[in-house]
Amino acid sequence: MRTEIEEILIGSFDFRVHANPDTDIERRVDFLEAGRDAHEAQMTGFVYLSHHQPTAPMAYALNRMYPGLKTIGSIALNKAVGGINPDAVTVAANLGARVVWMPTRSADIVPVTDTAGELLPEVINLLDVVKEHDLVLASTHISVSDTIKLFDEAKSRDIGRLIVSNPATRMNNQHIEYLKSLGVFFELPFYAYQHEAPTKIVSDIAMLGADHCIVATDFGHWMTAPPAEGMRLAIAMLLQGGLTPKEASRLVADNPLGLVIT
Repeated sequence: MRTEIEEILIGSFDFRVHANPDTDIERRVDFLEAGRDAHEAQMTGFVYLSHHQPTAPMAYALNRMYPGLKTIGSIALNKAVGGINPDAVTVAANLGARVVWMPTRSADIVPVTDTAGELLPEVINLLDVVKEHDLVLASTHISVSDTIKLFDEAKSRDIGRLIVSNPATRMNNQHIEYLKSLGVFFELPFYAYQHEAPTKIVSDIAMLGADHCIVATDFGHWMTAPPAEGMRLAIAMLLQGGLTPKEASRLVADNPLGLVIT
């Protein structure tokens, strides 16, 4: 199995990596180490997420340092960047960011809908920016009802790069089936599954549909392995759970790359 893991790791793409410098919590590696480790592992790259700052400038630096590495910058719409801030997203996109994360740390204090359950004007403006720049929009920590409202509107505007984060722990079958009908992708963080039996993540993938699933690490926490090693561990879990190498590669390479590169 070791050979198979290494073969899948080569060319893999991690959709969620954290690194220092960070004002959130102490991270296991800084962004320079994360880039070096991914390059040495011959990964295609990763999406760099910070909860409090846009990461496109650091992604640009890593891609200059390691030709061929595809580090993707992103922006999380937390209080530090003004919450739902279309202007900040426009700047991030112009600097090369490809992924917009709806509020994470500020999900409880940054509203997406009004008291009547309708999307706020700034959210509509955000969708215009996402459409204009062909960005990926991830639900992250906003409520299930807000996620459905947001993605309904996004689909009506022909925005196709949509990701629901960690659905199996946050949504019931009815929610999931409806989101499936919208054609969204589901992001399964290995961080949330690392202490489960390998069959758990595999059964969730089967329920969600492998063609629309992404397995990311969500690593960078001080108590976890470095992200590149986390991807190796995630691949091992997928194979131990019964997936074939081709099926595992679809989840950690083909699907995530299709969202941000093509």
